[in-house]
Amino acid sequence: MVPEPRDSLSILIRRLRDAVRGDVRAREEVYDLRGVIRFVGIFSMTVLAPGLLLAWYGIQGIRAEQRAGAAEVAREADVAAESAVSEVGTYFQNFEDATLNRLKSGESLGVRLPELADSLRVVFRFDADGNLAGPFAREEIPPLEDQEMLLFTRQQEAFALFQRKEYQRSANTYAQAMREAHGDRALAAALVGRAGALLALGDIAGADSSYREVLQRYGDLRDIYGFRYGDLARLKMGESLLARNPVAGQSDLQGLVEELIGATWVIGRGGEAAVARRALDLTAPLADAEWLGRTRIRLAERSAALYHAERLLPDMDSLGAKGRLLKLSSGQFSYTRTDQALWAITWTDNDQYILGMDLRTLRARLLLIASRSTGTDADVKVEVADSNGMIGTDVLTRRSLSPWLPGWSMVVRPRYPAALALRQEEQVDRGRGIIMLSVLMIGIGALVSARLLQRELDAAAEKADFAAMVSHELRSPLTQIRVKAEALFLGVVTSEEGRSRDYGIIMRECERLSRMIDNILDFSAIRRGVKKYWIRPGDLALTVIRAVESSQVGMEMAGVEVELELPEDLPAVHHDPEAVAQALTNLLSNAAKYGQDAGWIGVRVWLVDQEVWVEVADRGIGIAPEEQKLIFSQYYRSNDPQARRRKGTGLGLTIVDYIMKAHNGRVSLRSILGSGTTFILHFPVRPPDATVER
Repeated sequence: MVPEPRDSLSILIRRLRDAVRGDVRAREEVYDLRGVIRFVGIFSMTVLAPGLLLAWYGIQGIRAEQRAGAAEVAREADVAAESAVSEVGTYFQNFEDATLNRLKSGESLGVRLPELADSLRVVFRFDADGNLAGPFAREEIPPLEDQEMLLFTRQQEAFALFQRKEYQRSANTYAQAMREAHGDRALAAALVGRAGALLALGDIAGADSSYREVLQRYGDLRDIYGFRYGDLARLKMGESLLARNPVAGQSDLQGLVEELIGATWVIGRGGEAAVARRALDLTAPLADAEWLGRTRIRLAERSAALYHAERLLPDMDSLGAKGRLLKLSSGQFSYTRTDQALWAITWTDNDQYILGMDLRTLRARLLLIASRSTGTDADVKVEVADSNGMIGTDVLTRRSLSPWLPGWSMVVRPRYPAALALRQEEQVDRGRGIIMLSVLMIGIGALVSARLLQRELDAAAEKADFAAMVSHELRSPLTQIRVKAEALFLGVVTSEEGRSRDYGIIMRECERLSRMIDNILDFSAIRRGVKKYWIRPGDLALTVIRAVESSQVGMEMAGVEVELELPEDLPAVHHDPEAVAQALTNLLSNAAKYGQDAGWIGVRVWLVDQEVWVEVADRGIGIAPEEQKLIFSQYYRSNDPQARRRKGTGLGLTIVDYIMKAHNGRVSLRSILGSGTTFILHFPVRPPDATVER
């Protein structure tokens, strides 16, 4: 009688077989398989179930890691956005405070605009009735009438005589123009012209009389070019007085400059600026240097403000036409934007001020603030978005810049979206990999263990061989350094030539040690998978020059001449300068080592199709064809007796090959045994990929 199975797994298998074989036959099969069933049960409880449980916990952990990573990026984005908006608020708060402080002190807002804000370009002041009150004014100059046109022709004739130095005839012609003049503008123009002719004739009294008449009767009248006749008369009188009495003339001209800078200028007319500039030039030789420099800056700022006032006046007028100039409480600010400027509007008890900020300068300031809101290694970046810009779908957070810049905002995006998406995809793949790995571990655990054991044994043997090789390579230069240093210390070498030779040997062996240690450390980092390169666009020719220069001393000591050939129109190449320099140094070292007898190394950079080639050529012993495919393998040393006599670790070309692969490039070689070798580094012109850290 076959006993009834008692464990759950056996009962399940018996019931599955019962429908096909019958009850007795099913019991027999289960009994025959009881050892296997017992093993399967134990295996399921001790391996399969824990493996599946670990896989489930692994998936949950990855999901939690994904949520934590997304939350961390979101938090970083919020912090960056708040920081940027806070700094923008500080910028505008400082502007408002500086503006109100200047108004309270009674000082004009129209001077030293950069002290208020670097983007501020112009200030308009309006009185309580809404009329433009300063520091600029509007004034239309009527066109010439028919009689004035005739007089203008007469004045041109007089001016032509003046240019030909026929001063008397010029004065008479201006006098005739005065008699024929119709209207104040024509008479003032003739008076000014006649005074200039009298001044040229030496009739100073007559010229001053004419200029004073212009000042008294037509001082505020403007000519067709926007110049005030009074300013022109004072300029000529000051210039005449400067020639006779420099102190008095300088005082008059400086007073004229101060009055003009502080006066109300007419938008669209640059007469005041031109007269003030001429007066400054006349007084420059005698003026105090500090006053002259300060005044030139004030004049330049006022002239720039006049230019911006003319350019931005239509936009400013549109504010009132669109009903944006609302009455505010004293000391409050309102902001509105037009096509060309951001307008800050504030009121005092009696006046309204409209301050225009240049949008391009303001945008540059905002971009600077955005760049400072995050570090260069942050996962997010802050950008400035205006009302016309496309926001996109990858925005992490957005903060409005109202009320200062209506419609503008600070937008935070991933710094490297492709890298972030790749990282998230890797997390998902990692979860799937854990499940597959758990299943595979059940069936192939022993095989993997055996292979891991064999790998560890191979690695241990490899490390032992490498340690022996490195010990041998280190012993030779250290012995040379010690022997030469002891000889120098004990004074064994007495000649200057011998000491120089020994010093050169010590330096060369030290350089060799340094290069060997650098290669070993880099190779160790490569083996561990932690070596990274910062690949960005740059001047590859400059990198080549620096690598050659750094190796120049060692080459000269070894008696090797380096010939460098560079093109003039090399495009920018994405590369890590330090890594490429290391690769070139290894190639130059090999060229000097295996081509030293020839005494020549050629370095050439040139553009071939869509690649930039960097060639390092020597005329040394060359490489056998059967070894050319093996020399990039780690620890490989040629079997050629001539090559074996040269010391080395067999890592230099391995590192060169790795560096070029990291740049999406390659390294190739051409070699003829006994005639020399040429190594070629191939750099693609296009960027390596979407990410810059490899």
